[in-house]
Amino acid sequence: MKKKKHKRGRLVLKLLVMLILVGVLVFFLFQTREVQVKGNEYYGDSSMKSWIQNDKYAVNTLYIFAKYNYTDAALPSAVESMKISLKNPWTVVATVTEKQMYGYVQISDEERLYFDQNGMAALQAKKEIDGVPLIEGLELDVTKVKMEKVLPVSDKSIFKKIVEAAKYLNKYQLTPDRLVCGTDGKSLVLYFGKVQVLIGESSYEERLAQISPILAALQEKDADAEGTLHLENYEEGSSSIRFVPKQADTSDQKSGDGSSDESGDSSEDTSGDEAGSTSEDSSANNSGDSTADGSGDESAEE
Repeated sequence: MKKKKHKRGRLVLKLLVMLILVGVLVFFLFQTREVQVKGNEYYGDSSMKSWIQNDKYAVNTLYIFAKYNYTDAALPSAVESMKISLKNPWTVVATVTEKQMYGYVQISDEERLYFDQNGMAALQAKKEIDGVPLIEGLELDVTKVKMEKVLPVSDKSIFKKIVEAAKYLNKYQLTPDRLVCGTDGKSLVLYFGKVQVLIGESSYEERLAQISPILAALQEKDADAEGTLHLENYEEGSSSIRFVPKQADTSDQKSGDGSSDESGDSSEDTSGDEAGSTSEDSSANNSGDSTADGSGDESAEE
């Protein structure tokens, strides 16, 4: 019995020694000496490193590895996810996936407030992110803004429309210079250079799908095209879309009605299908207007 107890005691002692050695190895070998960051655009390397090493246990690379891979650890507001790997026992590699920004509001001369696909405040920064449109016409109470919360705008219904339109702008890889709330407080207007695009209050997926081919057709005909593209009443299956050059648009305003036949201006109808090409009808009506009807075919008829 004494021999068995003696053997058991030796075994326990060996296990304790092994555990101590493993602990010492983990403590000294897996000390955090370097943090590398990949995939970050919105945040600088130093900001991300500071975030990763923001508690006293982050001196250990295994702790960082477990914290960000196996727990619901907090992440910066503009980061979708972050995966941690070990390049070696003392070097952490953080691979960052940042959120897609769908628009921003200018909250001061230098500061921009970006929001994500859910309309939540995701990033406040001075930098302008390529491909993200400026949103104008929103009444925003900056004092009530909270990161990772929906923007506190006075009109939530128009903001929902903006978020929806922004999703489809992203889907069709469209980058307007501005997205503006209409003066009626219900509709949306996009600006691509000198072209104003009215997209109305709904059916944004169908309407935004028409923009790229039509803008390409306008640029092909006139690289300096300027005017208004009317998509506010477009529905799937519509055969034509009206583009009113700026001169004609001005004439419409002076005459007081939107009919190009009475005001003597010129307008173009462009098709909204994938080809996006336009064909012109050279015949003129009695008032001297010239009208272009969009056939949507790849070839253009003059």
